[in-house]
Amino acid sequence: PPPPSSTSGSDGFKAELTAVDVEGDIDPSLTSGESASCEMSEEQDVQPLSIEQRYRAERKAAKVRHWKEGPFAAGLVEITWRDELTKCSAYRDDEDGEGDANGANKPCCSDACSEDMEPTCCCLQLSGVVCARLGAGRVGNMAVLREVNVVEEVEVYDDVDDENGEGAACDEEGGSARLPRTHKVRRTRMDCVVGPYWPMLFCVTWPLVLGVSFWTAVTAIPGKPLLFQLAWAALTGGLIYALFGVSCRDPGILMRHSKIPRGGARDWRWNDQARTYRPRGAVYDADCAVVIEEFDHTCPWTGTAIGRRNMPSFQAFLMLIYVMIMVNVALLMGHCLSANAAADA
Repeated sequence: PPPPSSTSGSDGFKAELTAVDVEGDIDPSLTSGESASCEMSEEQDVQPLSIEQRYRAERKAAKVRHWKEGPFAAGLVEITWRDELTKCSAYRDDEDGEGDANGANKPCCSDACSEDMEPTCCCLQLSGVVCARLGAGRVGNMAVLREVNVVEEVEVYDDVDDENGEGAACDEEGGSARLPRTHKVRRTRMDCVVGPYWPMLFCVTWPLVLGVSFWTAVTAIPGKPLLFQLAWAALTGGLIYALFGVSCRDPGILMRHSKIPRGGARDWRWNDQARTYRPRGAVYDADCAVVIEEFDHTCPWTGTAIGRRNMPSFQAFLMLIYVMIMVNVALLMGHCLSANAAADA
C-alpha cells in the first residue's frame, strides 16, 4: 500500500492520494529501487488527485494487474466489455497523449484516417454495446458467450525450481529427475467464444450462407430426386456445422505460463504482449489480443483467428463452401433457365 500522507482523517488513515502513490501502486519498481527519487518527492509539494483522476488511476492499476495475473495469455485490454464503453472518456484527457495498449486498446477512432488505424476499432465499440448487455465475458478481444468449469489432472515436478527451465532439462539428460505427481485443478473452459470481427460474421457470412441455402431449397430443390435432395441437405448441414465450429469455438487460446514447463527450455519463448511464455508455433494475435497455439491467420469472414483447435473445422468449411457455391449456382441457373423456357412456351 502507498505510504501514509501527512493529511489523515479521523480514522487514522490517509485522506488524500497523491500522484506518487498511484505510480507506486501501478509499478512498485518506481518506488522500491530508487531511494534518491523518493527522498526528493517527499520534499516536493505534490498536488492531491481529484476523484476523477483517482478513479482513472485505480482503473488503470486494475487493468495492468489483470493483464499480468489473468488465467489466459491475453494482452493489455479492458477487463470487461462495459469498461470498453467508458474507454473513450477515460483516455480523452490523457496528459501524455500516449496509450498503454499493445493491441486494439486505444480510444475509439483516435487514429482514424492514419496508417496506424486499428482495424478492430468499430468492432470493439460494437462489442462493448452488445456484449455488455448480454453479460458476455472477455478474454483479450474475444467475447466469451458460454463457459464451464472443468476439473483436469496436471503433472507437477517438485524438482523444477529454475525459472528458465534449464534445470529441468539437465535433470532429464542426467536421468536424476523425480517422478511427477498429479493433482486436480479447476479451470475454465470456453464452450462458445466469438472473435473481434463477429459483426461481419453475423451480418455478412451467416446471411449469405443461410440466405442462398434457403433460396436454393425453396426454388431449385423441389422436384429433384430424393437421393439428390438428401445429399444436398447433408452438404448444407455440414457447411453450417463447420462454420459454427470455426466461428464460435476456441481457436486455441493459450493459458498463461509464468514459468517454462518442465523440459521446454528450448521450445518456449517469452512474449511481452501477453506477459507469458509461449511454445513454438504459438503467436500473439494483435486483432484478438491473445496468444493462439499454432496460429495461422485471422479470418474476418469467420470473425475470429484460425489456430490449433478450429483449424479442422476451417478446412472443412473451405472445402464445403466451394462445393456448395458451385452446386447452388448450377441449381439456381438451371431453375431460371427452365422458368424462362416455360414462359416462352
